[in-house]
Amino acid sequence: MGVLTVTMTGLRDAIVSSRQARVDLLGDLVRQTGERRTRVSALCAGFARDRAGAHRAWFGPALLEGQTAERRRPAAKAPAEEEPPATPKPEPPRHKPAHEPVAARAAEPPMAPLPQAPKRFSKGLKKH
Repeated sequence: MGVLTVTMTGLRDAIVSSRQARVDLLGDLVRQTGERRTRVSALCAGFARDRAGAHRAWFGPALLEGQTAERRRPAAKAPAEEEPPATPKPEPPRHKPAHEPVAARAAEPPMAPLPQAPKRFSKGLKKH
């Protein structure tokens, strides 16, 4: 009986230490997940800033940025200093199609629904 008691006590200690290691690992994973989410959010924000900067470089300031710049201009100008109204820019020439568009086909009559196929009988295995 003494050998069995010692063996069972050793097994219980191994189970307790394994359980504690699992709890520690789970806590570590939760902490790492929080840190990783923070780092990924910062990385995505950096990408968004870079993308916005590239967009401004390619296409100029955004519409809202232009409106805020107009609001910052001093509103009190003498009538002689006012600039003439800007003339609207002509639209750029559009590409003309090489051929005339083809008229859409006449609608085909709807098809009758197919009858439902019968299910095949299968005895199958029961999982419960």
